[in-house]
Amino acid sequence: MAAKKPSQIFLSRGGMVIGSSSGNLQLGIPPETIKDTMQLEGGVPRTFIVPKAMFDVQHGVALAEMEFPVYYNFFFRKGKTRIVCSAKQRTRIETVMAEALFGPEEADPVPEFAVGENTPGFTDLKSEMEYFRKSMRDGGRVELDDLVEFCVPDRRGKAVFGETEVRFDPHGNIRIYDQGKKIAAIGGDAPVMVRKSPPPRVSLDFQPPVFGVTTLGAGHGFDPNADTSGLILWVNHRGMMVDPPVNSTEKLAAVGVSPKRIDKIILTHCHADHDAGTLQKIFQEGKIHLYTTRTIYRSFMKKAAALTGIEAGRLERLVDFYPVCIGKPEIIGGGIFHFHYTLHSIPTIAIQASLAGKSLVYSSDTMNDPQFINQLHAEGVLTKNRRDFLLNFPWDRDLVFHEAGIPPIHTPMSYLCSLPRDVRKRMYLVHVNPDSVPEGCGLRIAPTGLTNTVDLGVSPMPREEAVEMLDVFTGVELFAQLPLEKAREFLLSARVSEHRASDIIFSRGDVGDAFYIVMSGEIDIVLDDRILTTYDAGGYFGEKCLFSDEKRTATARVKTDAKLLSIQKEEMLSLIRGTAAESLLHQIADFQNVELRDAVQDNPILDSLSSTQKTRLHGLIRPFSRALQSGEVIALKGSAAGCAYLIREGGVDVYHRRSRIATLSRGGLFGVRKIFRPKEKKNFLFVARGKTALYCIEHDGLKRYLEDNPGVYVKMYHSLY
Repeated sequence: MAAKKPSQIFLSRGGMVIGSSSGNLQLGIPPETIKDTMQLEGGVPRTFIVPKAMFDVQHGVALAEMEFPVYYNFFFRKGKTRIVCSAKQRTRIETVMAEALFGPEEADPVPEFAVGENTPGFTDLKSEMEYFRKSMRDGGRVELDDLVEFCVPDRRGKAVFGETEVRFDPHGNIRIYDQGKKIAAIGGDAPVMVRKSPPPRVSLDFQPPVFGVTTLGAGHGFDPNADTSGLILWVNHRGMMVDPPVNSTEKLAAVGVSPKRIDKIILTHCHADHDAGTLQKIFQEGKIHLYTTRTIYRSFMKKAAALTGIEAGRLERLVDFYPVCIGKPEIIGGGIFHFHYTLHSIPTIAIQASLAGKSLVYSSDTMNDPQFINQLHAEGVLTKNRRDFLLNFPWDRDLVFHEAGIPPIHTPMSYLCSLPRDVRKRMYLVHVNPDSVPEGCGLRIAPTGLTNTVDLGVSPMPREEAVEMLDVFTGVELFAQLPLEKAREFLLSARVSEHRASDIIFSRGDVGDAFYIVMSGEIDIVLDDRILTTYDAGGYFGEKCLFSDEKRTATARVKTDAKLLSIQKEEMLSLIRGTAAESLLHQIADFQNVELRDAVQDNPILDSLSSTQKTRLHGLIRPFSRALQSGEVIALKGSAAGCAYLIREGGVDVYHRRSRIATLSRGGLFGVRKIFRPKEKKNFLFVARGKTALYCIEHDGLKRYLEDNPGVYVKMYHSLY
């Protein structure tokens, strides 16, 4: 677990547990912390204290993920969970809990089915959700008040339960007293998440299959020794995540799999063990393509808005949503996909995929026992159409990934063990505890990790290299605005080359004659033995040579085995002439230098960006027209309106209502708030502290950049000025 202080334990997944006469108290509830607390003396807390910030923007995770602790206390302990939070937080948490526990209040699935109610397997979502809600306990329909009790501080900021008192102040500081003694004091700026070093980079020679599956995790939300279930489906060498577990993208990056190689997510449903990692992935880098039904998407956005404090309408602009239709095939990445609603407590979809004559099915969470299905039909919960569809599960697929959780909302192991031997040979279990798999039953748990990827043996397609090059053309934002007819010119001019680690692509002082894009691997840009930046898939470099005869200003060295795409200078200029890409690259070539890199590095938000994100941002930044003298006011009105500012040198004092509230130094960023709140009348005064030089970023360009980079958007959304 982690370091232990008197009556305090810092959990490995974030948050802390404090011992008290009322039992364990947990402050901060990031996803999956129940896997830590299940192993503590005193077990899973019954009382949870929500910090002032309900979302950690650096890690992309909620700090009030109450779903699994509530399940645990209700189903295993037959009791309620106490949540200590403000009145506003209570409203947000109630929204999240209602969506997760009971499903969406409004659900009209008819438009989601190819031929409406006549579609095979048409689902009366409300009827099925209501059935499971009533079955949660003996005695009828469960309400949120049956599972949770809220303890909201009074006007003095005090929340009292038993002999324990929690005191909040306006700055988010928390003091906890038990039996009259102070047992904990936590500052409002104290991090809830444990700041860990990134996982060590491991060189893994992984080549994605044409068609296959990587299991990211095969456990369930209550298994402390296993990663929660999630998959990568590989279709034509490109990955799409299915319900990615929390931190899975970070783990993949540590073994050399670039986030850009996996730009699609299929979200099966909105339980926390399936959607917490989805939200984190969305906030990682560039826009993600999200595939699910409209019902599930609306529920997900409603939860995300409540957890992040950002309106759903804003969040929707940060995702490319592709609604799937049930009852007709969907083409995704060149594969043929079919979806259907499973039998689960909230709307959930299963996935079938096929490519070149091979096929697979992923059950997602479902109660797939024929006896139970027939019982629900007899009780009038399921129509004959729905029953017959559920009974006809596609067990004949080449690969079957099936869950084996705890009934009644999951499939009993006994039924899976009874399936024909041929089916069990093609099946991998997920969402399962190893102890629940009977010895000798012929079933196996899906092995996890890239090295255990299941390859369905589809041969590479014709013209594969051309397709890979087009992936670069469509996937690198630099070319996003180029017309389709430019694709032919791109294919004719681009050249693909492979390089080994330590190879030199070009050296400082060389004549620049080409522009480069990384297809795979990593490239270091080095100056005087200092690594300025490292580019991975989708990164581009060598732009300075396009607009002048200046020699290379740094060395490009291969860090890990890499594949590069290069375009000669004149051909690149022809490709981008008269487009937004030309002006962007021109600005990068003019202003990207060590001084700008250092200013960006000194800003904690900007420094966390990937190298490609930084390069794109460099194309928006230009030096302010003149240096400012000490005491000079930087008016964000008139000619200075419509810009954000990054301090290049010197400092800036920030005033509000005649009081100095902050002093910013190099790397300080201000003027961002107006992007998100253009009509807000809250005014700040910015005054140069000593001789000061600035960079400026026009709001229009920065706004587009933020919407293309959701993680940066979320980090800047709550900017103070």
